[in-house]
Amino acid sequence: MELKNALTVCLISFFSATMVLLIARALDLQAAARLEPQLTRIAEELEGLRQQGGIGRAAPADRAEATVSEGLVVYYFHGNTRCPTCRSIESQAHEVVQSDFAAELKSGAVSWKMLNYEESATADLAKKFEIQMPVVVLATMQRGEIAQWNRLDRVWALVNDKPAYASYVRDEIRQMIRPAESQPTSTSSNDQPKAEESAPKQLDIPVPADLPIPE
Repeated sequence: MELKNALTVCLISFFSATMVLLIARALDLQAAARLEPQLTRIAEELEGLRQQGGIGRAAPADRAEATVSEGLVVYYFHGNTRCPTCRSIESQAHEVVQSDFAAELKSGAVSWKMLNYEESATADLAKKFEIQMPVVVLATMQRGEIAQWNRLDRVWALVNDKPAYASYVRDEIRQMIRPAESQPTSTSSNDQPKAEESAPKQLDIPVPADLPIPE
């Protein structure tokens, strides 16, 4: 039993250290500094779970999901170990998709998928998206192929600020649905064709016949 607890503590320590390293690489130093309280809380959560008897493992991914051929897929990637913060990242992202993109979900323009990046079935996607920890990824599909994708690393920095988190995820989804390059470019006033400048008109001023002409 003592050996089991020691192994659990080692795994928790390794998991926490790995998360700190990966997040520090993914974000700039200023963002990493803001994450320090969050990382401390994650470590406390993991320790609390250990004391309660261990950390739950994720359920197997749903294999029955159909492949999306067109539209935007909002992925939430998780690992075998799922802490409360990871679940909060998932639930908040899912809430944004359901509340702000309900029409797109219904039409199929937007899809929500949860995948375990530690399973062999998702190894190719995890490698393509460079997944090393739980995160949200947006992928635009065209003819069954990934046309472009965006990994939302800032969800870790914003998970405790729900309005900012929702705004970040919402804006990123909207940009992927309606890319800036597809928007009509507004023409500035300098680009407007200028009217041809007409030559100054000669004014016909009548001159009286009896006007004296100076010598």
